[in-house]
Formats: sequence, structure tokens, C-alpha cells
Amino acid sequence: MGTMRSTPLSRCLHRSTADDRRGFTLIETMVAVGILVFLTMVIFGLLSASQSAYNDADTGIQLRDILREADQKISWELSHTGHDGGGVSQFTIFFGTGANGSDKIRFSVPVACDTTSSFLTTAGSPSHWGAYLTWGCDKVSCADADGNCATVEYKYIQYALNADGTIVRSALGPLMTVVAQQTIASNITDLHFATSGVNSLTFTLNARLKSPTGRTVTATTNQTVHYMN
Repeated sequence: MGTMRSTPLSRCLHRSTADDRRGFTLIETMVAVGILVFLTMVIFGLLSASQSAYNDADTGIQLRDILREADQKISWELSHTGHDGGGVSQFTIFFGTGANGSDKIRFSVPVACDTTSSFLTTAGSPSHWGAYLTWGCDKVSCADADGNCATVEYKYIQYALNADGTIVRSALGPLMTVVAQQTIASNITDLHFATSGVNSLTFTLNARLKSPTGRTVTATTNQTVHYMN
């Protein structure tokens, strides 16, 4: 018998099997890598955007906390100012005299300047107007240096914005000398006061803070205070 020769069909099947074993071509590999790189970039872009949004939101919360604390402190003291029995105003607004064209306010509040005098007159008005050395203090020890109401050493409270973005509360003597100072808030860019309605003061605070990603976040608050008549 003669030798069996391979038919064209068997040769075709042989080539097809060999081609299946040769793997990906260079072009196919490059396309697959390109798709993988593109998907990776998209995923990292989404993660970066999410992280940036989170940081901005967190910075916004910090700013609102700063403004809320400043609002509470300033409005609490301003609500105690007003007019004396003769109708004389106990506060003065100095427009545009602070840092960056901001406003200052200077005012007195009813004080207990000794341990024996009455806080109010028989007419129900404050007996003595002055200032307390520190915010929140209501004791004779920090309302008057010598405990003698004949001379109230701590006469005025002043709120002003400094060039470094801090709001400073100053206790002033009768000659406007600074007796004590406290920082009330930081990261503030503007502070404005205005009279509004009957026995009312309005103040506006603007704040700015950079997030960890370098974006600048801003916030504003407006507060209306009703003071003593």
C-alpha cells in the first residue's frame, strides 16, 4: 500500500489549531492596556472628585462653626447695651475704620462695679455702665479695678477686625486705652454693623478658609440683636 498523504482539509485544521495557540497580538495587547489605563484614570478621577467634595464640605462645616461661635459671643454682649435713663446711646459704630474697610463697634453694658450698690436705679435703669475684662464675666472683680462705682475703670467693649483675620474683643478704659484683649474668631474677612429698626443692631460676618485640596471656601452670616431701651 502507498503512503497516505494529508488532505487539504487536514492541513487547514492543523493551521487553525496552531493559530489559536499563538496568543494575543501586539495590537490586541496595546488596546487592552489602553482600556485598562483609561478605566483606572476614570476611577481615580471619581475618587479624587469625591475626596475634594468631602474636604470642601468639611471646611464649610469648620467655617460655620467659627461664625456661629462669633455670632453667639458678639450678639450676647451687644444685647446688653442700649440707652441710659437720659436717652443717651451706649454704643458707637465706626464705619470703615477696621481692617479691609470693616467696621468697629464700641459700647458699654450695665456693670456691677461694687458689692453694695444696686444694679438698677429706682426707675429700673442700669445704675452704672461699663465693661467686663473678659467675655462672659459678670463679677465685680472683673468689672472695676478698685470696686468703687465712683470711677468705673473698664468703660467700653470694642469689637474690631484685625489685618490677620481675627476679631478681637478689647476692654477699654475711659481714655480708650486697651486694658485687656481676647480673640473671638479667626479666618474672618469682613465685619460690618448697622442699626436696623427700633432698638436693633445688625452685624454681618464674612469668613474664608482653604480646604486641604487648596480650594477657597467662603461663608457669610447675618445676625440681628435687640438691645436694651
